[in-house]
Amino acid sequence: MRSMKGTMFAAVALVALAACSKEKAPEAAPVVAAPTSATVSSPPTATTTAMATAPAAPATATMATAATSGPMSVNTAQDGDAGDSSWVAQVDVDGDSTAADATFVWDDEEKILYIAVEDDEVCAAGGVAMANTLTALFATGNVAGAPVGSGWTATYLDATECGAAEPVLWGERFDATGAVTEAGVATIDPATGDLVIATATAAPADTTSGM
Repeated sequence: MRSMKGTMFAAVALVALAACSKEKAPEAAPVVAAPTSATVSSPPTATTTAMATAPAAPATATMATAATSGPMSVNTAQDGDAGDSSWVAQVDVDGDSTAADATFVWDDEEKILYIAVEDDEVCAAGGVAMANTLTALFATGNVAGAPVGSGWTATYLDATECGAAEPVLWGERFDATGAVTEAGVATIDPATGDLVIATATAAPADTTSGM
């Protein structure tokens, strides 16, 4: 945890300064630039989020213990659980009018539907890149108590994609309508399987969808 000692000392100093002299105003705090994504934001469509209302695995589904897309993985196994239903189907996750093969994993204990895709992502600086994405949709009766259809999407870019200087994971949280509510450089917590946005913006720098 970052130490708050320096912040506390600064606050005390400002109070003392104000008490001694009201003529000198404290300096304005530096503005911290919000993180920006290397890709154009493409949250799930309302059609995609509607899948969380009543997820149904087909008869051809196999069993899986994790939802995985490229280097990203969320463990869905619980003690005594033989696995979760997994299947492949074509879906247009981000509303770019292009369907791609997606791997679905239905965590029936946590009531979360995962969708793993490798699809084209539009780079913020122009061009496209094939990037791995992992989307989590909170379904009816989910343990987290989140609104049905809300969730998050994580997009992984390596150092050769969209001008990224190093591998980066960009995360976006969205509400039940698919609107992005929070975005930023992120990680996936291996203990909880939840998306953790390290330095967030109120909304992504570019919320244009329909790639």
